[in-house]
Order: sequence, then C-alpha cells, then structure tokens
Amino acid sequence: MRKLISVLFVAIIAFCRVSYAQDSPRVVVEKYLNAVRTNDYNKAYSFISKVDTTIINWLKLIQYVKKITPTRLIEVIDLAHNAARQEIISTSVGGNTALVKIRSRIPDMEETLRVNQHPEDIKFLLNSGGLPMKERFGECTLVVEDGVWKISRIKGISSDQAAGIATDFAELVLGKEEAKRIRKKIDEFMKKQDKGV
Repeated sequence: MRKLISVLFVAIIAFCRVSYAQDSPRVVVEKYLNAVRTNDYNKAYSFISKVDTTIINWLKLIQYVKKITPTRLIEVIDLAHNAARQEIISTSVGGNTALVKIRSRIPDMEETLRVNQHPEDIKFLLNSGGLPMKERFGECTLVVEDGVWKISRIKGISSDQAAGIATDFAELVLGKEEAKRIRKKIDEFMKKQDKGV
C-alpha cells in the first residue's frame, strides 16, 4: 500500500510540473507581444519557433534599426511599440498546432508624424488619449517544439514592412537625406540576412 501511495504521489508531482511548465498558446502569444511592446527582444526570441525565420529576421531588423538611427527616431519607434494594445479574440488548438487571433489597436504613426515629429509631443498625445489609433487584425500560428508551444508564423509581419516603416519614420522625423542613408544601411543588412550572414 505504501508503494502504491508513493508511486501515485510521484506521478501527481510529475503531472503538476508538466502542466505548469508549458504555457498555453494564448499565454505564449501574450508574453511575446508584451516582450516586443517593452522592447525586450531577447525574451521575444524565446517564444519563436526555429521553423520560420521571418519573425526572427523582423526582430533582428528592429534591433539593427535601433543601433543605426538617432535617438530621436528610436524614441518614436519605442513610443509606437509601447502604445500598441492587443486583445486575443480566439484560440483554437488541434494536436500540435494552434491558431491565436488578435485584434490590435496601434498608433497611426503616419498620421501622427504628419502633424508632429517631436517625441515629447507625441508622448503627450499618447498620455492624453489624443494619439490617432487604428485597428488591425492578425493571427499567430503556433507549433509544439521541444515540448513547448512556439510561434511559427505571424500574419502580416515581414522584414520588408519593418524596413519600409522605419524609413518612412526616418524621412518624416529626420528628413530625406538621413532617411536615404538609413535605407541604404537597412538594405545592406537585409541582403546579409538573406545570405545567412
């Protein structure tokens, strides 16, 4: 009888550890979005699958852009990330894959930057609720990798889009010449990424 109780006790502990060790697809997506919103890219990488390099390339590009651009532009990019709000509207799981649908309210930075390019003024608009926002819908596909849920695809995110947004911001905030210089560096970086360098 003691043996049976010991075996059951060990089995229950092992089951509880496995249950708590693996986050649900919803929780993984929430943690990923929060990491990107707070510019914690190392943490964001931990939620990404090795299956598709698109998301990883996008995160690397954001990090690179932040290294090569003036502080003023970085502040605007950070404000845009911090102002974004996502809501998970549905989760469906089928075997080793899951689909998480998201509704996002993101700053309409193109509209904002047409009126004002100063980070402090944009921050004031954000804090006072006056920042123009737009709604977007997206979805994350997740797969089980090494026993945990990982994001393998995010609909609508690509390095090309991120590069375009960064140079658009640069032109509005810093001027055409600076934007051209940044675009050239981004193009060189993306070519190296494509070659696997």
